[in-house]
Amino acid sequence: MRVHPVIELLRARAATGSKPGARADPERLALVVEGGGMRAVASCAMTEALERGGLTSCFDFVVGCSAGALNAAAFLAGVAGGCRTEYSGAFASRRFINPYRLLLGKPAVDVDYALDLASQGLDAHRHERTIASPIPLHCIATDVETTEAVALTDLRTLPELRQALLASSRLPWVGGQPVEFRGRRWLDGGLIEALPLDTALRLGATHVLVLQTRPEGVHLPSFEGFADRLAEDRLRAHNPRLVERYRERGRAYEQLTQEILRMEREPRGAPPFVLGLRPPATAPTLGMFERRAEVVRAVAEASLHHAMQAVVSPALAAPGRAVGATG
Repeated sequence: MRVHPVIELLRARAATGSKPGARADPERLALVVEGGGMRAVASCAMTEALERGGLTSCFDFVVGCSAGALNAAAFLAGVAGGCRTEYSGAFASRRFINPYRLLLGKPAVDVDYALDLASQGLDAHRHERTIASPIPLHCIATDVETTEAVALTDLRTLPELRQALLASSRLPWVGGQPVEFRGRRWLDGGLIEALPLDTALRLGATHVLVLQTRPEGVHLPSFEGFADRLAEDRLRAHNPRLVERYRERGRAYEQLTQEILRMEREPRGAPPFVLGLRPPATAPTLGMFERRAEVVRAVAEASLHHAMQAVVSPALAAPGRAVGATG
């Protein structure tokens, strides 16, 4: 079976010990990390697989959206494994997710708590390592005024990193008011670009590994519930145009996931090359606010194993070995 071009590049860089800023090839390899609340444990486990395989330095830049941005920051800090563990630990607790706080006018999801958490697997100095990484982090957030998805980057200080991560993950209604950063107001990047492949390509990627959080064939739920109406009311108060973007996101997401499948299964003879990696079909389906630790853990373990088999093992195989890899 022909090896996918993204795996070929990972394999070549791993074999030669290629480092950012000292490449022997002209390619630009991007890692795109999807979020989705607690569903993002899948993409977190996939970054842990890359971390375990020693493949972090193979990437030229990382683009994360919402919880995927937090996963990306943990990956660059070298604590993807610790982050994955906390999804079924601290992040599955009422301290992080508690819908009843909405009755008190407080956010149901407390991302500040996640950023401040210091544990055995997530040390207090991890954010400093994210900033110091030679691999740039791009956090996708939605500009409230323009209703466009923007990559927040060039994050040189701890306050800048924190605000960018908060902006990327600030869900409407359940997350609180928009985040102020660099003179603009920001909401969750998933409103516009939950899978920021287009941003990675605009940033010059020739090869892209996309870590998705839904198995193939699992679609976005219809946006017709009570919670969606409340979210739309909040969005309308910030900018009426956001409501239209919110309603369009499902269609745009489905089109992009199909395009990723097409690009990975029919790679062209020239860049860009795109490989999607998604949880196996046998993995449980998670909601954004899942708190059942055993279910979260099951998705993490399935995603970790799948990523090791589909990407890491082929990337570490001996040159010339015909190992295929698809999501």
